[in-house]
Formats: sequence, structure tokens, C-alpha cells
Amino acid sequence: MNGLLLFAGDASGRSAQSGNLFDLGLADWRDVAALGRVAGETRTALQASRHRRDIVDFLGEVVGSALEPRRGGRAVEASEPCVEAQRLLAAWTGLDAVLQGQGLDLQLGMAAFARDLVSYGRDVAPPLYRQLLSGDHEAALEALRLQIRMRADRATALSAAMRGFATRAGAFAAAFAAFERDPAVRISLREAPELCLSYDDDGVARLEPVKGGAARQFWRLQLDQIADAHRLRSAADPALHLHITADDKLWTLANAATPFGFPLISEGPPPRVGALAELPVGADLFRVPPRQGATLENVAFPEHALDVAEVQAGAPLRLWEKTGLPTQQWTFSPSPRTRREIALHDIAAPAAGLAATVAGVRGLRGDWNAVLDDLEAGLTAPEASAADLDAVLAGWSRMADAAEAALAEFEAEARAFDTAGS
Repeated sequence: MNGLLLFAGDASGRSAQSGNLFDLGLADWRDVAALGRVAGETRTALQASRHRRDIVDFLGEVVGSALEPRRGGRAVEASEPCVEAQRLLAAWTGLDAVLQGQGLDLQLGMAAFARDLVSYGRDVAPPLYRQLLSGDHEAALEALRLQIRMRADRATALSAAMRGFATRAGAFAAAFAAFERDPAVRISLREAPELCLSYDDDGVARLEPVKGGAARQFWRLQLDQIADAHRLRSAADPALHLHITADDKLWTLANAATPFGFPLISEGPPPRVGALAELPVGADLFRVPPRQGATLENVAFPEHALDVAEVQAGAPLRLWEKTGLPTQQWTFSPSPRTRREIALHDIAAPAAGLAATVAGVRGLRGDWNAVLDDLEAGLTAPEASAADLDAVLAGWSRMADAAEAALAEFEAEARAFDTAGS
């Protein structure tokens, strides 16, 4: 808001890089306090996750002994968290420590900063600016110096507290942005990694040479928590999914077993890639192996696995009874996200967007210095002429209104933060 400068020349040397003075958007202020509240909720969610057997050991390092695995229950995945998840955990731990240690100081400092803007815009600027232009210049300027320097000192203290907070928030937001929830993966035969799963224009799922890197070679694995299985969506066209075709006769026969427990028929309905419409339940859900080089099966056909008749480019994918042969062994590059990593992403997501906003809240003292620079330089430069006083005072009045509204929003979020932390 450069309309806040009375002389508006090149006087604001210490803050000339700032496009708008005191650019305190209402949403930004609310986000600062909201991050504290959401972080408290995230902490609670992490603690409560000890009841989630699929993520308990992975999140244990975040909240300590509260997440110690219980005896019994379903075994958790043994794989180590990916590098991106480890970075996200470290960044979250740092931000949470700052919020727990300095959250109250930040609340008090930001509230004081907003009140300083309100009092200056409504009580200080109107009489002293008029005196500065028409009365005792030196007395008015000295009074303004005192008022501005007090506010600048308080802003400096807030900036110091905000700096570490903003840095931690920025690191957390960056770590979250680098941790893609459902990264595109290539699915290849373990024994022939140069061949991967793709599809043609007719939707026929088939092997294709990795060389060339066509977009159809990549898939996004979307976890269905209830079914504990994944949908394989084409990264090239999000409307297309790998699924088992709806053939009533083959669906019935493939799920019928002989007296010896073997499937009645070796080959089930063929897999295809297309839109999901009028398909049997489970046609688009697949069990993704927790380790590399295992079978990939559809949930509706537990005795069959995805297979190819020939290990060569162009070979169509088929659904075949489990044999354990290399034609049924698949690898993923990169490895699919584990349930624990997806859970971490989803728990941290509400705080990540707020952290990105908070990371930019800095440099508060420079704005007050720019106001003082403008007043002092404007009076000492004979050729300088004052801007329309009424317009400048109107600008300060609008700033006071905005700061007061931001303060109300901020205090409401801060109360919620205090409640969440108690």
C-alpha cells in the first residue's frame, strides 16, 4: 500500500524492495494462527494412529512411545520409508517443535503488530500528519519518530520470532510438495525389466519396450483403504483404468474351484484398459505386492494372477491361474507408496498448505522504517511536495480497518489453537 507514504519519493530506501507496505492479507494472518491449530490436530491424529496397525511403527519416531506397536494384530509392512517420507517426517518434527515452544510468543507478537497498525492509522497519523504539514514540523516529526520506532522495535522482535517459524514452515511445505502421494510408476516383468505394462489404442493391455518411455507405460496406484487394494489409473489418461472385463460366464467359471482346490479354468476374463462403467464389483481393484517380484492379482480372482503367454514386446496381458513362474513376477519403478506413507501424507496435508503461506510472512520492521524514511526525507528535500493529505490518511484508515479485521480472525484461530493444545 504505497498510498500510505506521505511524500512517496525515493525515501523508503530500507524497504524499497517491498511492493506494498504492510501487505497483510486477511487470509495470511488467519493462516498463521490456523497452522498452529492444525498442527495441534495433526499431533493428535499422529498419537491416535497407534490404533492403526498399518502405520504404527512408521509414525513411532514422530511421537515416541505413544505409538509403540502392540502385541498381536496384523503385521505391518517391513519396508523402510522412502527418502521423501523421511524428509517429510524430519521437517514436520522441526516445525512442530517450534510451534510447541514459541506458539504463544507468535500469537502475542502478531496481535501487538496488528494493534500497532490500528492505533497508528486511527490515532497517531491524522493529527501529527496535519501538524507536520502546517504547524510545528520538528515537534511533529519527533513525535512521529517516537511512535514509529516503538512500533519498529516490536516488529523487530516479532520478525525474529517469525523467522525461525517461517523457515521451518517453508521447509515442511517444500518437503510435502516433494512427497507425491501417488507417483507415476512403471510396471515391468522382473525377469525382463526392459519390457513393461502398457496398452494400445484399442485398450488391449500388453507388454511394451521400456525404451522410448511412452506416457502409456506409467500408472498411478490409488489405494482403496476399505478394499486394501489399488486402482491402476493410466498416467497418460486419468479416465482410463486397468480392469478385468465383464464376462459373466468367465467370471463364474474362473471363480469356481475343483474338489482339489484348483480353479476350474486356467484363464479368466482378459484384462483391459478403459473407462470404469458397468463393471462387476472388484473388476478394477488389484492387490499390489508389498515386495518386488511378486504376483499382481485382481481382488475378484484370488486364484489367478496377471500373466503373459510370451515374454516379448506386444504380448497381451492375461489373467492366468497362479503358477509362480517369471511371467507372473512384476516389479515397480519407483516402488509404490506403502499404506503408512500414504497415511502420513494425508495426516500432514492440512498443515502443508498453511505452511506454504506462513513461509512468506517476514520483513515486518522494514515497513515501519520505510514510513519513517519517507517522512524524514520528504521534509529535508526542498523540492519535495506532499501528496494529498486526505488520500494518505484515508489509506491509513483502510489499513487500520484491514488490520483490525485480520486481528479478529487471528484471535479466533488463536483461541482454537489454545483449545486444541489444552
